[in-house]
Amino acid sequence: MHRRRIWFRRITKVVATVGIGAMLGFLAPTVIADFTEKPAVQAQTAESPVARQFITAFVADDQATLDLLQIGADTKAKASRFKAEYIKVDPPVHLGSWIIGGGLTLHGYASHVVDTSGVEDQLAWRVATGAGSVVLIDPPPSVLTP
Repeated sequence: MHRRRIWFRRITKVVATVGIGAMLGFLAPTVIADFTEKPAVQAQTAESPVARQFITAFVADDQATLDLLQIGADTKAKASRFKAEYIKVDPPVHLGSWIIGGGLTLHGYASHVVDTSGVEDQLAWRVATGAGSVVLIDPPPSVLTP
């Protein structure tokens, strides 16, 4: 009876040691992986030639190119108003392109402009492309009060 108890204790100690070792072998790498810095997920993509063609035609009020791209009348009217409002518009700079899902890609552009009163400003546009179509996404209204 005494020998059985001794062997039972030894086997229990071995099983407990193996169990604790296995648990620490799993937990330690898991905890370390949770606390290490992970790189940010990038869903960036290359600039679309259609988006570049559109934004260049939009800031230059190139109605023929906008017609070729089958852009709606409201966007063409915005291009005309934009051209009338600003006397100098630098070529738009591509800020980046992101895949936003559903087959759509969002492109960001910015440009230095000078309005008719001589005030310099920086404007930004977002252009969505997908399935051969191009859409200008209007910025939200300004929250600044005069």
